[in-house]
Amino acid sequence: MLRRYTWSLLLTALIAASLFGATPASAAQADAAAAASTRASLAAQILRSHRISLATFHSSGFVDHATARQNIVDTASGKAARRSCYGGAPCGSVYLNVSMLRGMLALRNSYTFRVSEIAGGSHSPGSKHYAGKAVDVDIIDGQGVSTANPHFRGFMQRCRALGATEVLGPGDPGHATHIHCGWP
Repeated sequence: MLRRYTWSLLLTALIAASLFGATPASAAQADAAAAASTRASLAAQILRSHRISLATFHSSGFVDHATARQNIVDTASGKAARRSCYGGAPCGSVYLNVSMLRGMLALRNSYTFRVSEIAGGSHSPGSKHYAGKAVDVDIIDGQGVSTANPHFRGFMQRCRALGATEVLGPGDPGHATHIHCGWP
C-alpha cells in the first residue's frame, strides 16, 4: 500500500511539473536568473553608496578594464567582472559572489572604505579574487590601511562576522597596506 501511495504521489508531482513547466532544468535556470538579478541589484547599491569608494586603477600601475570600479559597473549591468591579464592573473571574467557583495554593503554600515581590487589585479595563484570571492580594501575611514589605522582590526573582525573565511591584513605577509576579505 505504501509503495502504491508513493508512486501515486510521484506520478502526480511529475504531471503537475510538466503542466506548469517546472522541470529540473528550468528550476536551475530560474535559480541562475535570480542570482544574476540579485548580483546586479547588489552591485548597483554599491555604486550608489557614498560610503564605498571603488578604485579606478591598479596599485601596480597596470592599465586595464578590470579595476574594482569596472568590476562593479559590469556586475550591475548583468555582465561578468573582468580579471586582469598581467603578472599571475588568469585573464577572462567571473561572476562576483553574492555573499561577498552583501558583505561589502554590510561593511558600509560601520565604515567608509575604498575597495582597491576585486577580480582584477595580480594575486597569488589560486586567489579567491580570481573566483570573484574576495575584495581588497586599502583605505578605511579616510586613512590608509596599516598598523597605525585604529580601524583595521575591527574591519577584519567585521569581515569574519559577515562570513569571510579568508581575512588577511597588516601583520600578514603581503598585506601591510590592505585588508583582504575572501568568502567561501
